Amino acid sequence: MTSTPPQAPDFRTLFEASPNAYLVLTPGLIIVAATDAYLRITQTRREAILGRHLFDAFPDNPRDPMANGVSNLRASLMHVLATGVPDAMAVQRYDIARPDPSDGGDFDVRYWSPHNSPVFDGDGTLRYVIHRVEDVTAFIHQKQQAAEESQQHAELQVRAGEMEGEIFQRAQQIQEANQQLRTANEQLGELDRLKSEFFANVSHEFRTPLTLMLGPTEDLLAGRAGALSDEARKELERVHRNARRLLKLVNALLDLSRLEAGPKEERFVPADLAALTTDAASSFRSAMERAGLKLTVDCPRVSAPVYVAPDLWEQIVLNLVSNAFKFTLQGGVTLRLREHGRWVSLEVEDTGSGIPAPELPRLFERFHRVPGTASRTHEGTGIGLALVQEFARLHGGTVGVNSQEGQGTTFTVTLPLGHAHLPPERIRATPHPRSAAREATTAYVQEALQWSPNPPKELTQSSRAPAPSQETPAREALPRARILLADDNRDMRDYIQRVLSTDYEVEAVKDGQKALEAALENPPDLVLSDVMMPRLDGVGLLRALRAAPRTRELPILLLSAKAGEQATVEGLTSGADDYLVKPFSAGELLARIASNLKLARMRREVADERARSEGLSEALRGRDDFLSVAAHELRTPLTAFQLHLDLVERGLGKDAPPKVLERLKQARAFIRRLAALVEVLMDVSQITSGRLKLARTDVDLAELLVEVTRFAEEEARRDGTQLTVTVHGPVTGAFDPSRISQVVHNLVSNALKFGRGRPVDVTLRQDGEWVRLCVADRGIGIRPEDRERIFGRFERAVSTHHYGGLGLGLWVSRQVVEAHQGRIDVEDTPGGGTTFRVTLPVKEAPSPAAAALSG
Repeated sequence: MTSTPPQAPDFRTLFEASPNAYLVLTPGLIIVAATDAYLRITQTRREAILGRHLFDAFPDNPRDPMANGVSNLRASLMHVLATGVPDAMAVQRYDIARPDPSDGGDFDVRYWSPHNSPVFDGDGTLRYVIHRVEDVTAFIHQKQQAAEESQQHAELQVRAGEMEGEIFQRAQQIQEANQQLRTANEQLGELDRLKSEFFANVSHEFRTPLTLMLGPTEDLLAGRAGALSDEARKELERVHRNARRLLKLVNALLDLSRLEAGPKEERFVPADLAALTTDAASSFRSAMERAGLKLTVDCPRVSAPVYVAPDLWEQIVLNLVSNAFKFTLQGGVTLRLREHGRWVSLEVEDTGSGIPAPELPRLFERFHRVPGTASRTHEGTGIGLALVQEFARLHGGTVGVNSQEGQGTTFTVTLPLGHAHLPPERIRATPHPRSAAREATTAYVQEALQWSPNPPKELTQSSRAPAPSQETPAREALPRARILLADDNRDMRDYIQRVLSTDYEVEAVKDGQKALEAALENPPDLVLSDVMMPRLDGVGLLRALRAAPRTRELPILLLSAKAGEQATVEGLTSGADDYLVKPFSAGELLARIASNLKLARMRREVADERARSEGLSEALRGRDDFLSVAAHELRTPLTAFQLHLDLVERGLGKDAPPKVLERLKQARAFIRRLAALVEVLMDVSQITSGRLKLARTDVDLAELLVEVTRFAEEEARRDGTQLTVTVHGPVTGAFDPSRISQVVHNLVSNALKFGRGRPVDVTLRQDGEWVRLCVADRGIGIRPEDRERIFGRFERAVSTHHYGGLGLGLWVSRQVVEAHQGRIDVEDTPGGGTTFRVTLPVKEAPSPAAAALSG
């Protein structure tokens, strides 16, 4: 096939389309070619300049007496023609005539950067000169403008120099003032940090004495030490009430110090804001009704989840409702939850005394209190509304207030829906099971009840520890476990020991080091330790116990005055089984200990069960190893025995008595049977150890089936059983012939054994990509509940008293069939009996296909 030569390029078209500005001149300076770019920047047309002399087409500007463009360009061109060397010219002013006659033939001022290059032919004769130019007019204008500006700059620089000294002097003064401010700010920041740290430390330290106040008081009020007189109960209730109020103040200080240090532990979860708000607000209903006020909660469900920190949101609601109750003497308090597009708002409206307008801007300042306002009490720290504002900001929301003095106040908290506005690392898919705010609800409500005209007589019922007779049966049933208690506070040790001694043996020590020594010498059932202790603190004790083999599994509970989710998480992640925050009630402590002891007992039982299971597994492995060794050892004497029988039979010759030959025949049958049992034992060893390997070859299963069943025909005739073998055509595939023979032998032997002389049918056919073998008897059958069990190792569906066997044949058969990526099923034979169906793939598949097999 002849290819068409490529068409020669059109060099003139290519040249004229060049992006650079070129002219082609003859040695006589006649223009013979020009690029479109050259025509564009010189505002000319090709037909107007081609064939003309260069300086006729582009003369000097006659209105410029200083014009020297033509003379400079001519000199450069003559130099090129004379020397044959390219010449790069300096920037030239060479004005261009305007093409429009209406302009009066005027010229545009233009600046160029020319370059002239010679072009030679094959014999070295100079034929053309290429004149290339670049329009640099804009650049020259910029330089000229820069020069003018430089002159102005020089004048300004003189003035700037005069001002520089004054500015430097002022800068030094400002720098000194800034350094003083930085030092003052650092000092203030350090003071603020120390103040926050002081708040936190003092608040934590308050929790230990609060535990020792609340715990025993609740025990006494609950009757754990016997009946109380009315006067004693009244005084104890007053102590308990004020201790709970002190706890509320401590919690507020802790919240404040955490916020000032920067919140790091709050986790936001998708919450049912309506239910959360309703639950928190409804806790005030009894106090409102007792004071003659109406509490209205109008909180319909929100269409989308609102991501909140439940503890913080409940504190927002508790603070606002408590504040409304405090300043409302008649009327009522209304809560409204409303959805507005991608926002949700909570309004808390009261009919109270209102807030003076000048006080509104300072309302959310920390420690600020509005003076002279009618209220149920003048007590308060001025922290509540500041916390509300900070908590709302943490949620990406806002809080506002609208009030008219003498008519009431409405606080509005607005939160965005979804969680796009929250830090991703602080979002949790499910809520935390415990709520610290719920623990503080009682303190809010009890404080509010004291503002009522008729405070109730009993305020501590919800917080009382259960009496001894009310303890749960599960804990009473536990034996007297031994508990090791470590706490450096003597009163706390005595109190906890007194609470626990009713049900447990308690050993109390005063620091972590003594606790470690005691636990290592005689491990207890449970360790209860304070976190802050001398010599070795609770976390150090925890790590040391976890590192020692004897105490690694001990249940360990930590007690701490450090509240908050982060503290709890740190305690649990350090390896503690539980973490209790002071103050805690006796009932809570007893319940936590009982549950952890129960969990520890369950873990020990699981460990014991695991050890027993491992022991059984080891025993099974030993048995399998024994079977393997025994089978190997039995093969040698069996082989020798069979050889000796052959020698005896050949030695007797054909004239041997028939009775002797019959005995030899029976002995040979027994040896074959014993050899088959040895092979089964070998199979068990290989299968259990994972060493069962298939030696696949192309096999005609029809021939293999006829050969295997030929040995069974004699047994069938002896038992009077009709054995029918039906093969539908040749069935060829990749199989392990010895293993498939083993499966056929096992199934046919079982059918003859359990058929009781009734017919046995064996059928083989190929169905597309599958081979189907069916062995059906009409014997005793297998119950449905036994059909899966019979494939287990050493499992049988009938008694060994009437039927012999090891119970391994069907187990081995299933292992062999599944190794061929097939399956074996069992079902009833119509009219009675059992049918086994084996389905095998004709070709070996890359992965098991048993799931795709059909019956």
